Amino acid sequence: MTHILITGASGRLGGAAVRSLLALHPAGSVHALVRTPDAAARLRRTGVDARLADYADPAALAAAFRGIDRLLFISSPTLDPEQRLRQHLDVIAASRSIEHIVYTSVHGADHDPAHAATEAALRVRGGATILRNGFYTEPFVTTALEHARNGVILSATASRPLATASIADMAEAAARVAAAPPAQALWELRGPAWTYPALAAILSGLLGRPVESREVTPDAVGPLGPLHAAAAAGVLGHETDDLRRLLGREPRGVASVAAAAVHSG
Repeated sequence: MTHILITGASGRLGGAAVRSLLALHPAGSVHALVRTPDAAARLRRTGVDARLADYADPAALAAAFRGIDRLLFISSPTLDPEQRLRQHLDVIAASRSIEHIVYTSVHGADHDPAHAATEAALRVRGGATILRNGFYTEPFVTTALEHARNGVILSATASRPLATASIADMAEAAARVAAAPPAQALWELRGPAWTYPALAAILSGLLGRPVESREVTPDAVGPLGPLHAAAAAGVLGHETDDLRRLLGREPRGVASVAAAAVHSG
């Protein structure tokens, strides 16, 4: 039996990956790494073996990795590049006995020092699959829904496309790779591209009232402003086929994510 451990299992991506893996792999060989006893208890109630360790504790990582054959390594959430890289290298060092690592990197990792160095370390190690995850669709939709209450969603994208993907699809793709690692070592995961005018039309239909897209400055958009600026520069619109290939189906588009958000809210 192949034992697979998912790190960051209490987060949105890691938690969704656990659920996806349970549909693909025997529950007795699915393991989850979390940082708190409460998170471990919640996972154990679902029948998953939960192990406690922090990326900043190499000894605890080594203990948690005992008996594990494959590791789904969710990248550290810390924003400090030096701290993130230090944690990532500790995870890689603790994984010496693990046959294969699946690492969730990011779109544009070549220009991100921590992710680029992590990818390089994994290539030296060998036995690794790198998933360069695109940006998630959900934050864009959530923010747009908040603004749509006033009939206007704000964009600083110059109506240029964004090739984002749903968290659920990213998690399922990662779980599928962990369950059956492919020969291809690097995957660029992005979903169908969309624009803010298209999202406004989608929300109009879902909400049953007019919603328009209005162009503003990146600062006016809020926390997503830098990503809007990147989209306006043409950086985020490139689609790939990798996510569809891993899923074996078409990824969810922005309309599907928006519909789920409206119906759950």
